[in-house]
Amino acid sequence: MNAQKTVLILGASRYYLRSIEATRRAGYRVLAVDRNPQSEGFAAADFSAPCDIVDKAGVLALAKQYNIAGIVPVNDYGVPTAAYVSGVLGLPGISEETAFLASDKDAMRRRWIEKGIPCPQVECAETAEAITAAAHRIGFPCILKPAHGIGGASRGVVVVQTAEELPAAIVFAQQFYADKATLIETFVQAEVEHSAEVLVCNGVPHVIAIADKVKTPLPYRVDKNVIYPTRINGERLEQLKKVIADSVLALGITSGAAHVELATTPTGFVLFELGARCGGGGTPEPIVPYVTGVQEFVELVRICCGDEPQNITPVQQRGCNYHFITLAPGTVKTVSGMDEILRHPDVLDAELFTKPGSTVVPVTVGTERSGFIIVGGETAAQALETGYALEQKLTVTYDV
Repeated sequence: MNAQKTVLILGASRYYLRSIEATRRAGYRVLAVDRNPQSEGFAAADFSAPCDIVDKAGVLALAKQYNIAGIVPVNDYGVPTAAYVSGVLGLPGISEETAFLASDKDAMRRRWIEKGIPCPQVECAETAEAITAAAHRIGFPCILKPAHGIGGASRGVVVVQTAEELPAAIVFAQQFYADKATLIETFVQAEVEHSAEVLVCNGVPHVIAIADKVKTPLPYRVDKNVIYPTRINGERLEQLKKVIADSVLALGITSGAAHVELATTPTGFVLFELGARCGGGGTPEPIVPYVTGVQEFVELVRICCGDEPQNITPVQQRGCNYHFITLAPGTVKTVSGMDEILRHPDVLDAELFTKPGSTVVPVTVGTERSGFIIVGGETAAQALETGYALEQKLTVTYDV
C-alpha cells in the first residue's frame, strides 16, 4: 500500500506544482525540496525543505530524515543527486554513471556512437581555434552547443551558416556555463523534430508520447510550439519508437523516465540528446495525461518508489500544443488579454511572464520567451491553430 510512502521531489517551482498535487492525489506523501524557500510547490506538499537540489549531502540527509521510499528529479540539475541518493539508500533509480551520461552531452554522444545509435557527426573543443578547425572539418552549416551544460532552454545552441559567423557564435555558445567545452555537430536537415516521453520499468522502455516541434527562426533553436501527437504514423512510427527506446537503453536507463530529443529525416532518424527525467514545465502535468490518458508523473513516482505502475499504455490520442509566447522586442508599457486566454475552454494552463516595465528581447534562449499557453484540441492541427490565435489576443503597448 503506497499510503505511507513518502517521495522526495527535487524541485518545487510553479512548473512542478501540478505534479506535486497529482502525486498526493495518488496517495503518496510528498517531500518537496527546492533552494527557493518561497517555492509555490511547498504549499502543496506534505513536507518541504529549502535545499539546493545539487547539494547531494544535504538532500541525502533530508531523505534519511523523512525515510523516503523514492526520489524523483524534475530537471537535469537533480538527476545526479537523485542517482546518488537512490544508490546510497538502495532505492530504485539509475546509477551515477548513467546519470553522468544523461547529463553530459559529450559523453552521451560518445556512448551513442559506441552503441550504434544514429546521431550527428560531432567533435568537442574548448578554444576558439580548435572550435573553428572542427567546424571546418564538420562543414557548414553546423551547430555549436555547450558540451556539459544542463538546464535546457536551448542555452548556447546556435546554427552557424558560414565561417564568418563563427566568432560571434562561439561567444554565444560559451557564455552560459563556466565549462567552455563546446560541441560542434552537423546541422540536421529534418523533416520534423520531435520530443518524446518515455517511462522505463523493469528494464523495458515504454514510449508514452511523441510530439512534433516548431522552432523560432534561425540561428537559434528555441521551441515555439510542441505539438501532440506526432504526424509520423504507421510503420515509420514503430521505427521511431524503437530508436527512442534504443537510445534510452544505450545509456543504461533501466528504471525511471527519459525525455528524448530527435529528428525524422528523409534517410532515417537522428538523436540529439536526452534527459533522465520527464519533459520540462507542463509536459508531465497536464499535457501527457490529457493527450494519452497516462498519468506520466504519477507513474514515474510509482516506479521510483518500487511500486508497479498502474497504466503506462496510452488509451487515447488527443491534440495538444505547448505554445510559447514570443512578443515583439521593446520595453512593455501595458499588456492585456491574458484573462481572456485563461477563460478559453481549451486552455489547460497559461502564464505571461512579461509584465509592465519588462524589457522584451529577441528570443535566443528559452528563458527569453514571454510566456506559454497549453491548449488542447481534438487534433494536433487544431491545437496548433488555437495556440497562435490565442497569442493574438494579447494587446501590448511599448514605451517609446
